[in-house]
Amino acid sequence: MRVAIAGAGAAGLTAAWWAARQGAEVELLESQKQPGRKILISGGGRCNVLPSELSEADFFTSGSRHVLRRLLRTWPLEEVRRWFEEELGIPLVLEEETGKLFPAAQRARPVRDRLAEAVREQGARLHTGFRLERVERREEGFRLAAADGRRLEAGRLILATGGCSVPSTGSDGHGYTLAASLGHRLLPRYPALVPLTTKDAELRALAGISVPVRWRALRDGRPVDAGEGPLLFTHRGFSGPAVLDASHHVVRNGAVLEVSWGAGDAAEWTGWLRGRARRAVERAVGDLLPRRLAALLVRRAGLRGAERCGNLDRGRLDRLLGVLTAFPLPVSGHEGYRTAEVTGGGIPLDEVRPSTLESRLCPGLFLCGEILDLIGRIGGYNFHLAWITGRLAGEAAARP
Repeated sequence: MRVAIAGAGAAGLTAAWWAARQGAEVELLESQKQPGRKILISGGGRCNVLPSELSEADFFTSGSRHVLRRLLRTWPLEEVRRWFEEELGIPLVLEEETGKLFPAAQRARPVRDRLAEAVREQGARLHTGFRLERVERREEGFRLAAADGRRLEAGRLILATGGCSVPSTGSDGHGYTLAASLGHRLLPRYPALVPLTTKDAELRALAGISVPVRWRALRDGRPVDAGEGPLLFTHRGFSGPAVLDASHHVVRNGAVLEVSWGAGDAAEWTGWLRGRARRAVERAVGDLLPRRLAALLVRRAGLRGAERCGNLDRGRLDRLLGVLTAFPLPVSGHEGYRTAEVTGGGIPLDEVRPSTLESRLCPGLFLCGEILDLIGRIGGYNFHLAWITGRLAGEAAARP
């Protein structure tokens, strides 16, 4: 069985390894001059290969949560780690502070290089500079045509072309066009894990400050998600793990992002302020938050920074608590696919068979990785999706 795989990123390389391992004749097609360019820039160049633990709540799809659960069960996290360490020979180490698993080398390039080498060791052939322009479904399989005139025929086809995020790495969304040409509908796509922007000059002036927050995404005044982590002020707005995790709610459906500064709730802040009755409000808040942020928040509450905490009446205390624990970030937009880490939307999960990732609409076609309507939060979760869906599609496509 000849299996063609379009896209040699994380999902495509994994699919190629498993398909070749099953005995298939594998042709791995990559539009760029080298495979896995997105792997090279992941984790700030360190490559956050996996999280150290996960649950269904770490992932989002607009489709069936049941299908999501089934996918996650196909290859448990500990077995994925074992594949990296024992089969590929890439030892992973835990970063205690974040719970992320990085290669012991603390560099992304050895991960990419070893994956590519392992694929070749299994007998797969890598074709670089092969931009798949057209796919023709035929009775015996697929006829593939590249932009440079190269032609290829295969009995099975796996689309692992990625999404639209960081298009400089080759993820330009072309795979969606190919899937649509084979009968698939496309859900609206949007940048996810993306920095948000603001027109608030005072908040932009805090660029470089990082602060822990609890966040809530509100839609029509009702919470739809929540979490906590660092928020980073940038020259354009907001970034950091907390904002990136929450961003898909803002981008996809216009949710309001509300934060509690310092990750404390109203009761905790109340106890802190009452325990410092003789301390100036700005100084008391600044004992827990960066001083410039504390001064701005006290002003936003309509208070004088020099007044003592013990002199705050109920109304003024409530105003301050509102700013400290339910601050709506004034978001004006986002930075788009250029800096987004992943793409939301795409191929609906109900159009693939969850046990194989074969298309329900085009027999012999398999879809994996970012092209699917499935995203994870920051911290190796999207790589985990790439590894598990790549394996599932590769093994299934190689079966007689």
